[in-house]
Amino acid sequence: MIRRPLFPVLAGLSLVLSGCGKKPAPPAPPPPSVRTQEIRPADLPVTFTYVGRSTSDSKLQVVPRVTGVLLESPFTEGGIVKAGDILFRIDPSEYQAKLDEAIARRAQTQAMLAQAESNLRRIEPLAAAGAASRQDLENARTGQLSAKANLAAAEAAVNSARIMLDFTTIRAPFTGIAGKAAFGKGALLTPQSGTILVVDDLDPMPVEFSVSEAELLGGRREAEAGRISAVSRDEFEVKATLLDGTVYPKIGRIDFRDVRVNPQTGTALVRAKFPNPEGKINPGQFIRVSLVGVTRKDAITVPQAAVIQSANGASVFVVKPDGTVESRKITPAEWVGTLWRIESGLKPGDIVVTEGIQRLRAGMKVTVENEPAR
Repeated sequence: MIRRPLFPVLAGLSLVLSGCGKKPAPPAPPPPSVRTQEIRPADLPVTFTYVGRSTSDSKLQVVPRVTGVLLESPFTEGGIVKAGDILFRIDPSEYQAKLDEAIARRAQTQAMLAQAESNLRRIEPLAAAGAASRQDLENARTGQLSAKANLAAAEAAVNSARIMLDFTTIRAPFTGIAGKAAFGKGALLTPQSGTILVVDDLDPMPVEFSVSEAELLGGRREAEAGRISAVSRDEFEVKATLLDGTVYPKIGRIDFRDVRVNPQTGTALVRAKFPNPEGKINPGQFIRVSLVGVTRKDAITVPQAAVIQSANGASVFVVKPDGTVESRKITPAEWVGTLWRIESGLKPGDIVVTEGIQRLRAGMKVTVENEPAR
């Protein structure tokens, strides 16, 4: 038997086993795909939003002007009353009788005046012919003047009686919302009864809100620097959103801004008025008001999804010319729809990652796969 050396066999087996255990290195993963947006400054509408409260511009405190029994109050408490609607009817019988009496007295004085004028016309030619004395002529003239004065007094009495009769019917002077009546049918009302009803004016409806001193100064500073367009208060359009999210369809206008700043709150009072012919806004409602009309020049914006918020502040990923990304600290200002306006940290021409930021880290190379421009 021929024996072969054991060492070469073992050595060959070792080489075989060594070759079987060695695997090729896996290929490097492709760079993550992202979408980006180039920073291109553009003019941006600026909206200032505040929480305000509606407050009636005027309140009618209904007070009876005459004494009498309340016959009816044909309105709905808490409902809308139109200008001219009847609020209360007081028993008019006494005042109707006084008017009738005044009218009768006026008729009597009219007859007396007619008689005095007839007498004067008769005396004047007789006095001219010497058939009547000068005293008779003076008496006739005095009688005519006295009758005229009595008629004027009678006319005034008729007017006064008619006014008092009109006071027995109390009407709404404007469209508003009626409160709760202080007296019911059958009550004896007098001018000393005080306020028997309050009606709040509804059209137009004022909405008051407060603007901080910092916002006032900041807005003035930015307007003077030319970063935002300067407008007068009359040029603002004021939009209202009700508490349930309903957008009020009519546009309001600012009609008052307090020149003083409240030292306790650090705010100045501003008031806007909204047309409210249908009474959709009632006094005392909380309303979100938005002031529209200012434009910010060359504003820098990015989608909200591009901004990373952390304990260290806000940042975005910016694609560098070599195709890698860097984390850039930014200072966001405010939301504008689905965008963040950026106060600082970005400049025109920067390429900001808008989608795919979850897989990124600083220094990583990326592949940009933006949708083709339409």
